[in-house]
Amino acid sequence: MHVLIVDPDSQLRDVWADRIATESIRVSTSGSEQETQSAISKEPLSAAFVRFPLTYSDSPEAFLDLLRTHCHYLVALTNDDSSVMEDAYEQGFLDCILDPRQDSAIQANIMLAERLNRLEQRLAQAQKLESIGELAAGIAHEINTPIQYVGDNTRFVQDSCVDLIDALSRCSELAHNAGSADVASEIRVLLEETDIDYLMEEVPSAIRQTLEGVDRVANIVRAMKEFAHPGVSEMVPTDLPKSIENTLMVARNEWKYVAELETEFDPEVPLVPCLPGELNQVLLNMVVNAAHAIGDTIRDRPGEKGTIKVSTHLRGTHAEIRIADSGTGIPAEDVEKVFAPFYTTKAAGKGTGQGLAIAQTVIVENHGGRIEVESEVGVGTTFIIQVPLEARREGSTFAAPSMPTAPVCVVHAPQSPIHTEV
Repeated sequence: MHVLIVDPDSQLRDVWADRIATESIRVSTSGSEQETQSAISKEPLSAAFVRFPLTYSDSPEAFLDLLRTHCHYLVALTNDDSSVMEDAYEQGFLDCILDPRQDSAIQANIMLAERLNRLEQRLAQAQKLESIGELAAGIAHEINTPIQYVGDNTRFVQDSCVDLIDALSRCSELAHNAGSADVASEIRVLLEETDIDYLMEEVPSAIRQTLEGVDRVANIVRAMKEFAHPGVSEMVPTDLPKSIENTLMVARNEWKYVAELETEFDPEVPLVPCLPGELNQVLLNMVVNAAHAIGDTIRDRPGEKGTIKVSTHLRGTHAEIRIADSGTGIPAEDVEKVFAPFYTTKAAGKGTGQGLAIAQTVIVENHGGRIEVESEVGVGTTFIIQVPLEARREGSTFAAPSMPTAPVCVVHAPQSPIHTEV
């Protein structure tokens, strides 16, 4: 557990740190915004004890936004002025502590922060398991289709081989009787009975289709394996097109009946340092949401399909992923709510409202990136993810950048990208 103490007074910081630090709690201290950014970049925060009011900051609002973005459990270190305490609660602090000797208050907040941290981890894991569970039937269907024609083609080849072996055996016998005048006519009759021309045409085709089916099953299984990449605490260089293609393969049964899929990958985008399992989860949530939004749009228009486009772009020091759909769009009054935990526009039982909240945590907090949403009712929605291309190295691993930005919501039509059919 990582706890941050923010106080311009170095002596007080040390007092607080001594009171809080244990074998299971690592304490970082900070006296300025720059030191806070450095501490945040090294390890995710479980709690932050912050001297309030933030009169020692040149930009209190931006500093507080930084703290809120990276830590969900903020405790104000303040005096007994009721107006200051009231202001702290209004600013989002969950508690106020007046004296470092208040051990019971400190321990109570540490315990609550630990519980909140465990709950967030469980929610993230539950969301991933829920997604995989919901996709399981679709994945089974995707595998079942090629397996069926692999089985049918294999049985056809098996039956054909019986006829071919029988024909070859009889031809061998006739060859031994080559002196007979009726050999040629008997061979012609034999070939007609065996329908050798049909077998010569169809057997290679059946073998080719069987191999295609085997390859398709292998690709589905490989995509699922890579999508369900075990969680890692280190950022690793990741191939975005490959991650996107794996996710689209896993989610194929969600979108193939309602949308045409388009992809456009910028070849200039290099490998991106990220947590692959978490990024895959974000992409999956957004693709499934796009498919559901289009499904709602075309529900009364059977046979019609919408469009989902996933593209990557190089934007200066960031790699950008755009997921655009031609779905229902998001009403202006709801756009600001889409990243709020438990908020959902889906019918009861169709969603937990955690997908985009987790996406915000993963991209903004864990990767130091940003999420924007552009939407217009009746036109569609585009989610824009930007992840830094360069992350400061801590030893041999990547560490998240220190200047994240909060998600941005824009109410207008999605930008019109160049369409590339796939």
